[in-house]
Amino acid sequence: MTTRPTTTTSRRRSELERLHQAVAAAGLIVVEGDIPSSEPARYYPSHRCIVLRAGMRRDETVSVLAHELGHHHYGHRCAPDDLSQVRQERQADEYAAELLISAAEYKAAESLYGPHDGAIAHHLGVTTRIVQAWRDAWSRRN
Repeated sequence: MTTRPTTTTSRRRSELERLHQAVAAAGLIVVEGDIPSSEPARYYPSHRCIVLRAGMRRDETVSVLAHELGHHHYGHRCAPDDLSQVRQERQADEYAAELLISAAEYKAAESLYGPHDGAIAHHLGVTTRIVQAWRDAWSRRN
């Protein structure tokens, strides 16, 4: 039996499927909607619903959905102040990064592309924001 290497496209597809399974397991629903371009998504905890902006690229969809799952995971509500909002966004980004990127995958991508966030993100099928969150979290731990 021959194993086929995972391509970026098939990895992205499987990541999106895995995220939708996590959404279902959490008892949430995901819909696409017409929300402002400044907001890629909104999480409505009282409705157990994540609304994704329609028309995003797959890497954006994967990253944003994982980020919104982070808000759910941490029980985030509307932040009372700017400092709390920054903390909540960082937590959600780092949750998404941990969900989407393993240390081995990151190291392999970095060995191919050096420290170039855009190339690493493209290789991993995520946004640069998620790559930066992964690197920040890893730096704090090590």
